[in-house]
Amino acid sequence: MSQGLSWLRFRVGGQIHALEAAPVRQVVLAPRLIALPSPERQPHCAGLMAWQGRPLLVLDLGTCLLRRSSLAGGDARFLVWTQAQQAGVLAVDGVEGLLRLSPATLTRHWAPARPGLPAPWNAIQGLLHAGEGAGDRPSASLPASADPIAVFDVAALWQACWAEAERSR
Repeated sequence: MSQGLSWLRFRVGGQIHALEAAPVRQVVLAPRLIALPSPERQPHCAGLMAWQGRPLLVLDLGTCLLRRSSLAGGDARFLVWTQAQQAGVLAVDGVEGLLRLSPATLTRHWAPARPGLPAPWNAIQGLLHAGEGAGDRPSASLPASADPIAVFDVAALWQACWAEAERSR
């Protein structure tokens, strides 16, 4: 932690979000997706993607968060993640790059998430906010936007989106 933390910034709709970069193993541009059989098909689930010899379920984060598909645009990216014994793929509208912050910068710009948010928003760990006129904002580390960046826990986000898909069946 003394080195700082890194998040992968991604776009869903017009919003920038982030998740811890360590679990993200690969960003894929246009993988071949295998459709699920009709009875199993759901809007949240884009299908299966082969990765390192194993099938991974692809969840459409646009459908999960905003009720509109991230796959509709031509710039969709697929975030392959693994953490402990879990693995999956999140389809997002685009990837904005890495955000690296020192612990001191993180302390000044981090607001923990309030408990009680509905799924899938309950997977937010906290908000990063550069704010207007943030004089201590490192020039390249925090975006100049006044909009806060929701930082998600990838495994919790995966579980919340999957639970949401199961509820909508």
